[in-house]
Amino acid sequence: MTLITVPCAVCGASAYALLYPGAIDPSEDPARYFSSSRLNAAYPDIVRCRVCGLVMANPRDDEATLARVYGQLTDETYDGEDFNRSFAAAEHQRLLLAVHPPPARVLDMGCATGFFTTQAADAGYDVTGADASQWSVERAKKREPRVKFEVGSIESLSFDAEFDVVTLWDVLEHVHSPRAVLERIAGWLKPGGTLLMSMPNSASLVAKLLGPRWVLLLREHLWYFSPETIVKLLGSCGFDFVQNDVKWVRFSLANVAGRLSQYGGALSALQAWSNSAALKRASIRFPMGEMNVVAKKR
Repeated sequence: MTLITVPCAVCGASAYALLYPGAIDPSEDPARYFSSSRLNAAYPDIVRCRVCGLVMANPRDDEATLARVYGQLTDETYDGEDFNRSFAAAEHQRLLLAVHPPPARVLDMGCATGFFTTQAADAGYDVTGADASQWSVERAKKREPRVKFEVGSIESLSFDAEFDVVTLWDVLEHVHSPRAVLERIAGWLKPGGTLLMSMPNSASLVAKLLGPRWVLLLREHLWYFSPETIVKLLGSCGFDFVQNDVKWVRFSLANVAGRLSQYGGALSALQAWSNSAALKRASIRFPMGEMNVVAKKR
């Protein structure tokens, strides 16, 4: 395992203030900390840029480690929440319909197992899905055979400027270089094309209230944007910010119990409840401290 220190993704500065000390075990395989099926929910040091205010993990896993983990990733827990994942996909579809109705060509980058690509195809969009995980793409193909899927990362894939919309649902916080990703995405969008994203919001009320116990503080999350910092980054990457709003999620009570058990200690006992058939049928909708973001390519 190699941990590296990186400059701020927004302003490039290397001056930080420690917010929350990390607690990852350097002897463990990093993959134990990734995906909904993670075995450990600890995180590395969380810092704030002293210049622009961006919150980030620093030091954190290097690019080779991230590529290895995501390329080999499997996540039965994620795929097992069919109803609730479909709910989230429907929320994203409503946002897509509001900002860019069909017909349109859509690239869903980081498509996971295809819940959103299915919803978008049903709504009449010409959809391409892509993900770094071979396992996820195989699941997505079975879920929606009408959609074209690609296996690869944003850095490894190549498209012409052929899309009306690119979506990055829960993606930007995972990538090595958000700036490089947004500049690459801009090259895949037609002039005036739409970028839709969701991500943790470090300025959200949930994040402020929970502090170091915020459930989105995870080893796999490298960047924690706020409305202010994402607007700055978008503007320097060829995009005009349009809007942001609160993202709501829905999870089964069994999933919530399983997520809490990943923190160890006394909470480990909740793992037994994660397999409860009754709790799998009961779900709750709530904000987890995330935001949806809409931007337009200049």
